[in-house]
Amino acid sequence: MGKGIGYNIIGTLLICLAITSIAQGQTRDTVFIFNPIVDDITLRIPPLNDLIDSAIVHSPNVAAADAEIYMRKYGIKSAQRDFLTNFYLDAGMNLFYQDALTGNQTNFGDINSVLSTQDVSGYALGISIRMPLDDLADRRNRIKHATKYMEQAFSEREYQIRLLRRDIIVQYNRLIINQKILQIANDNQIYMSLQMALAEKEFLNGQISLYELARLNEMNRRAVTDFEQTRNEFYSAYMILQELVGIKFNVINSIE
Repeated sequence: MGKGIGYNIIGTLLICLAITSIAQGQTRDTVFIFNPIVDDITLRIPPLNDLIDSAIVHSPNVAAADAEIYMRKYGIKSAQRDFLTNFYLDAGMNLFYQDALTGNQTNFGDINSVLSTQDVSGYALGISIRMPLDDLADRRNRIKHATKYMEQAFSEREYQIRLLRRDIIVQYNRLIINQKILQIANDNQIYMSLQMALAEKEFLNGQISLYELARLNEMNRRAVTDFEQTRNEFYSAYMILQELVGIKFNVINSIE
């Protein structure tokens, strides 16, 4: 009979505490103060897809992959121009000047004793090209290698993005689960606190033994410890998610 009345009292107190907690949560909502016991964290932080996009923008691994892609693009250009290092072009021009001596013949076939001179001048231009045939033949292979390296850099970037997406999804869900566990731990702590208060009164009235009081006290201690631990895990999950996405949510400054 005494225990039945005690449980009814506990049930009534729990209902009153729940109503009070909800009222306090609604009051805090009006001033935008987050209460993890009654508020929903998913309504106070950006959606999951926005978190993933922000994480990609602020990720140092993705930034490093982007830099690698740019380097590989320049590597392709270098491979395309690399054959010019062994390409030789020679050009030369020679000028010449020559005097020609000529004689005049008479009608009788005799050589005229008068000689005349004629000036002849000109130039010669030559161009030669030299390039090793093996460099010319291997040029296409070097370009292909450089192109494959760039494709590898693109694949590395996509791999980093997938890893990041996985980490954000896992951490986002962990934050949600940790809040639910925190709410359960809070309810359990309240319940055990009420149980302990009732047990102390029953012990003083001789209704329960010292062993039963000690057992309930240990359960209450574990409930308080579990609440503190889950509160810390929730806050840590919140902080880690902020670090992964590279932005501050400004929702939680502290958890009381």
